[in-house]
Amino acid sequence: MKKDLFAAGLLAVLLTLSLINSAVIKSLCDDIDATVRRSGDAAQTGDWETAQSEVNSALELWRKREGYTKIVLRHTDIETLTDDFYELTEHIYSKDPGSVKSAVELVGEHLSDISQMEAINFGSIF
Repeated sequence: MKKDLFAAGLLAVLLTLSLINSAVIKSLCDDIDATVRRSGDAAQTGDWETAQSEVNSALELWRKREGYTKIVLRHTDIETLTDDFYELTEHIYSKDPGSVKSAVELVGEHLSDISQMEAINFGSIF
């Protein structure tokens, strides 16, 4: 009986930690996405200084959580998103609004994918 209670308690702890992880990753991805989109909006209006500042802020948010993300996310996702940030920065420096717009969408899509992969749903459990 004690083993069953211990197993049930352990499962409850794992489920709770999974839910917390999902919420943390979603919040991080949403914050970064909003900052990247502000960068893209600034680029579309020709405010390149604000665009660069916002993308730097987004990259700083990503880097600040690096210790956590390297534990819970696949390394290929981390590398891909980091590469996308630098590609976006390159397009901002070259002052190409069309390329910035597509790079913003690419970063947003990868953030959305990461958030969805970490979400708890019926298919991820069974």
